[in-house]
Amino acid sequence: MKLKNIFNLQKLYFLFILRRILSVGILKEKIFKAFIFIATIVTITVTTVFLYNFLDDTDVSEQINFIYFIIKMQGVNIIVWTMIIFVFTRIIFLKKGDFLKITNQLPITHNERNSSFIIFELLMSLTIIFLISIAVIIAVVLRTNFHYIPLLICTIFFTSLTGYLLLQLINSIIIYVLNLIKLEKVSALVSILGFIVMLAILYLDIMQSINIINYKTGEFNHWSQFYIELYSNYGFIVTSLIFVIIIFVLLMIILYIPNNFGSEDNLYLKIKKPTKLRLTMFNLYILQISRRVENITTLIIAYFLSISLLILDILNPLYAMFLVTTSGLYIYTQTDSIRINYYRFNYSAIKDYINLIISQYLYILITSLPILILGLIINKGNVNLYDTLIIFGQLLLIIILSTLIGILFPAKKDNPFSPFIGFLIIVIISGFISLILQFLNFSKLYNSILMMILYIFVIYISCLGLKTLKEEFLHEDS
Repeated sequence: MKLKNIFNLQKLYFLFILRRILSVGILKEKIFKAFIFIATIVTITVTTVFLYNFLDDTDVSEQINFIYFIIKMQGVNIIVWTMIIFVFTRIIFLKKGDFLKITNQLPITHNERNSSFIIFELLMSLTIIFLISIAVIIAVVLRTNFHYIPLLICTIFFTSLTGYLLLQLINSIIIYVLNLIKLEKVSALVSILGFIVMLAILYLDIMQSINIINYKTGEFNHWSQFYIELYSNYGFIVTSLIFVIIIFVLLMIILYIPNNFGSEDNLYLKIKKPTKLRLTMFNLYILQISRRVENITTLIIAYFLSISLLILDILNPLYAMFLVTTSGLYIYTQTDSIRINYYRFNYSAIKDYINLIISQYLYILITSLPILILGLIINKGNVNLYDTLIIFGQLLLIIILSTLIGILFPAKKDNPFSPFIGFLIIVIISGFISLILQFLNFSKLYNSILMMILYIFVIYISCLGLKTLKEEFLHEDS
């Protein structure tokens, strides 16, 4: 394996993002880029100001180093976020094998190609961790100058990088073992289910640790404090050396284990089409969504998560269906072959959009029934109807947003970068809007009206996007 080839592939991925994602569609507009930049800066600034005021320890007992205690708790947050981001990227990147076909003609080995993508996933995850933590870093620096910078590096970057590589090592081992016993077709699914179990165990472990915190002295012992304890006992240099050794060993083991991200030739389940089913756009969309292997995989993961939520009694198990709404990130490209056939006839962007939304929502409503029935059985017929209706309403809103991402950032050639970047942008905009609503401090009625106007705008942009994509296709085709 040549490291040069791996680094060259990193450049290729960044170049692909720059030219095929950040320089096309709405992202090529300077006004939109400026808006995203301003929204990011404002969100970080407001969050930093809030945390700066929160870190004021004048009313805290002198026995507690409040800022040090908060940084230690941040270590727990980093572990949780690293785990969530890892599972999320596994789901989003289920179809990365097809994207990696673009590198098949390059003079590189199979292991070099797959290892390069593992490293790229790591870089993307670290970027998210940094964005999540930047407000905390700035607030602590403003409070204490640069005194806690080494501790923040150990807590945030050392912990997240080590945690992610440990998870990747476990993932590589699981996939390798399943490939050995000829179960490679379900390796991704089994791996994600395993990590959901680990996430549930992590939740129970953290809850147990938080319950025994001594809030009078700020004492908190947990394995997530590994680098913090090293730093406290041996200093930053020794901690950094140990970190480098651990990362080197983990990387070497991960890169040594043969991995397989090959594309899946069978994209659909073999479900026989009902003989009396009319081939309308809506019916074709339903068939497309319900037969796609990656959609079925995501549904199985959601069922598994819902069972975990029921057992742990954490949340309403229907919240697991939010995972299924991620199919909206790919819904445009999944149905594009159907849409193209309608372009030359009486195509309507509004009708197309309605079919996209209703087909996804109907699919989620039907597939939610087993979770509802299981919940009724376990709770002996007791169900909170109001919460259930609220969740189904939230699912519809998430479908509208994920479909917007799928339209504005279509994942051509099944590349996972478009929905990933689109998701980040929507999160930034949503955070920015939430801050504005909190600042305005409107009543619930006015907030509801503003959110309704916002979603009407989202629907309008989605329809406009469908119309624009049609015009671009016809222009290229001619």
